Parts: sequence; structure tokens; C-alpha cells
Amino acid sequence: MKNKTKLNYRFLTVFLLFAAGVVLSQNKQMPDVKVYYSLNQDANNPVITGQPAPIKERNPEEAELERQLGIARLSNNTEHAKQIQQQLDRLRGHVQVQMPGIYAGTSFGHIENEYDHLQTQIHSANMKSHAFAVVPAGSTISGRLFYIFIRDSQPNVDTLKLMQSTNNGVSWTTNIRLWMNGYTYNKNEMDLEVVFDGTNTWVYATAGVTSLSTNRKEIYVLRVNVTASGFVGTVLNFPGSGAGMNYYNPRITSDNSNFTSTARVMLICSMDSLAGSTHFVKQKFALCSFPFAAQLAFNYAQPNGANGFGWGGNNGTNANTYLYGDIAYYKDDGGTGENRIMTVYGNPGSGINNIYLAYVSNYSTLGATLFISEPNVNKDVKIAFNGGANNRIGMITYVKQVSGTNWDIYGLKTTNGGSTAAGWTGSAIDNATERSRTCDLIALRNTSGQFKICYSQDSANQPAAFYRSYNGSSWSQRFIYSTAKADTIFGTPRAGYILGAGDDGIGFWSNYGGLGGYCS
Repeated sequence: MKNKTKLNYRFLTVFLLFAAGVVLSQNKQMPDVKVYYSLNQDANNPVITGQPAPIKERNPEEAELERQLGIARLSNNTEHAKQIQQQLDRLRGHVQVQMPGIYAGTSFGHIENEYDHLQTQIHSANMKSHAFAVVPAGSTISGRLFYIFIRDSQPNVDTLKLMQSTNNGVSWTTNIRLWMNGYTYNKNEMDLEVVFDGTNTWVYATAGVTSLSTNRKEIYVLRVNVTASGFVGTVLNFPGSGAGMNYYNPRITSDNSNFTSTARVMLICSMDSLAGSTHFVKQKFALCSFPFAAQLAFNYAQPNGANGFGWGGNNGTNANTYLYGDIAYYKDDGGTGENRIMTVYGNPGSGINNIYLAYVSNYSTLGATLFISEPNVNKDVKIAFNGGANNRIGMITYVKQVSGTNWDIYGLKTTNGGSTAAGWTGSAIDNATERSRTCDLIALRNTSGQFKICYSQDSANQPAAFYRSYNGSSWSQRFIYSTAKADTIFGTPRAGYILGAGDDGIGFWSNYGGLGGYCS
């Protein structure tokens, strides 16, 4: 009872601070952000040019198939879309790789109920990573919240748990529990995406894992039908995978904002490829064209060939860099009308601090690249688009070192898709005197420019969790939603929102060291 009393007092304090809208001093100005085109895709040495590189034209047959596929997908003609997609794959030489399922151990159903006695606690386990998603409007279970985390179970058998809330986070129950023999999960490498096909709703999750037998980092993907039942989980097998190749930091998205039964799921991850003593880093891409099929299949075609999705770099003998990245989708209505998949790439440990952008159109290998000139070390770069018809609004956020221990939250916004250098404008999101340590970004699906961020920042010389909301034109006041020494390594603050609620902000965090999961 003694510990509970202390916790209740702490959360009461947090609530009062949150309700009051704590705002601290912000007195630094952000320098102008410069966005450029490059004649190459070498992240170590981009060649600046004032004009975008010409985009390779599609042949007439490919263009016509893309047109027919777009019509079939928008009308939710699943079978016709599948037939046209198969023709396109044959024309492009792409192969959908069927993935074997991994069933080491699972438990289904609403087991191990973990009700929220303190109104903020989701679980009390030691965690390595966590992520959040909300079921969008249009689903039969719209508004349901999903939270996934990795429980640090000893020895070497971590447990993944997917949990859900039907009352906006007041209480949580376990949907599925999974453990895999032979793998351990990487810290702070997890992402979640909810997609629905018109009847069923599916949760896709991805996590970075490490093989205990080879010590190689790999990418795990799982899919759960949360409306009916069904589970598929697999470790991705990128072509050419082998010794010296590590895949990590996966991020996942979909085009479900514009499509239902013909939606697609897309994934990006970082790769460190060791050739002799030289480390080559790049982003690797995986596309699931039929995410609701009984058997999962992925297309591993890389838009930039050996350089992965867009940009690549040579890290020399430096084995300690970490390639940050993210992926987002929007439909280029008002522009080309194409479906766009866009990624961000940041590898500050290489000594190059620029943030790199790459995109492809209509799920092909045809696209373009540009980069944000950033002289300062930065981390946690994220990208998000709202999606939906006639909406090309997107946001990029990252944590930037201004000097010494002075780190701030910065952002860039686009209203036209951001495929041109003039399409992005930058501003400081939080440049208070306290040090910012992490930042997470989420877009409210099918809204006009609404975004949420949650981040950790020093308060009284220890990290606390903060929240801010963007309403389409400006950022809200910042609110502190946890003073319980928020973790900055494992369960870092994650941004969320509640569908259709008046006070629609929700943030997730863990106590220092990844102890327990909480939401506010």
C-alpha cells in the first residue's frame, strides 16, 4: 500500500501539471533549413544541383497496367486488382516471396487481464521496446487502442505481448502473447500499423531481433486478425542475406488511408552490410501487396538496386553507427495522382548529419531523392503523412544537438507531398533550455494536417515525458505527462491519439530502465 500511495500522489501531480498546460521558456531561433537535390545517392558525398534528377519514364504497357490497377483498387475489386498486380510483377521482374510462419509459442484470447488500477499503468514488466496504434474510422472496431511491448524475459526468451483497450486507455487486456526460441528482441525497435479490409481488422507489427545462433540482426513481422482470429509471424529473408549482413530498426506503414480491401503494407529497415572490414549502410524495403491473404508474401525489389531504397553510404571500418529511418505514404492528388512511398534516412554516426529523403511512385522502382542540409548531429528522425483523398500534408521531426548538452526538437512540414526542394519549411518545435533526448511522431489518419509528438526532455535534471499537438497551423503548448523519470533507452515516450474524443491526446512511456508501461 505504501508504494501505491506514492504512485497515486505522483500521478495526481502529473495530472495537475498536464491540466495546467506546463510551458517552459523557449528562446532560441532555428536557422533556415535548406533542402537540395543531388546528382547521386551517395549519403557520404551528395552532389548538389538546383534541379531534380529526371525520373525514368514508364513504358506504355506498365503505365496502362498501373492505370487499370488504380481503378480496380479504388473500387475495392480485389480479384481484378490481384490479376493486374501479377501482370505488373511479371513485367517488372518482381517476385512475391512466400514467407514461412514461425510458431515457437503463442497464447491467444483475452488472457492475463492486467487492469489499470492506477488509471495509467498498462503493465508492470521490464520491457525492451513498445509501440502504439489506434483503429481508424471505417473499421467495425474503430477507436480501439492497441499497445505492443517486449517483456525482457530471462534467460534469452523474450515475450511479445499485444494488448488492447476498448475504453480509451482506462483498462487493458492481453490479446496475444508470443515467445520465440532462438531470438532476442532489440531495444527500442518496434512499430505498429492497423489496417482493415472492410470486414476484418488486422494489426501488423514489426520488431528488430537478434539471432542467438548467428548473432545477426534480423527483422520480425507478425500479423494478428483482431476482429476474428488468426496469427502469422515470420522473420524476413531479404535476398542475399548471410554472414556480415545485419537488418535493424524496422518501420511499417500502409496505404489504408486511401484503400480498404486492396490496401498494401510497406516496411523499411536499416542495413549494415559488412564486406571485408568495410561497412556499407542503406535502407532495405519490403512490400506486401496482399496483406489480408492467408499466406504472407513480400516483394523485396529495391528501388535503387544495390543501394536499397534510395540512399547508401560507406562507413568504412566504423561499426558503431546507427542508421535512423522511417517510412510514410500519401497519394499525390493535385499533383501526379500517383501513390507515393517516402522514406527518411539519417546516419549521424558516420560524420554526415544531413537528412535524406527518397520516394517511389505507384509501388515501382521509379522515383527520386533529395536531402535536408543539416550541419548538426541529430537523431530519431521520423516522417508521417495524414493520407486520404486530396491530402499531401506531411511532417518530419528529429532531435538536434545545438551545442554540448543542448538538444532541441525540430520539424519540417509539407503541404504538397514534399517531393520538391521548395516543398518543405522548417521550424523549432521545442527549443527550451532543457535537453531533449528522444522524439516520436504520429499523424492522425485522414485529417487535415493534425499530428502528435511525445518526447523525453530533462526536467529537474532527469528525463520527463512531454506531449504536443499540431492542429494544422500551429503547435499546442507543451504538457508534461510524466515526471517519473521517463525512460530514454527502452520504453521511450510514444505518441498516440484517441479517435473522436474531445481531448484526443494520449502518450505512452516507461519508467527509467524500461520498468513498466504507462499511458496518460
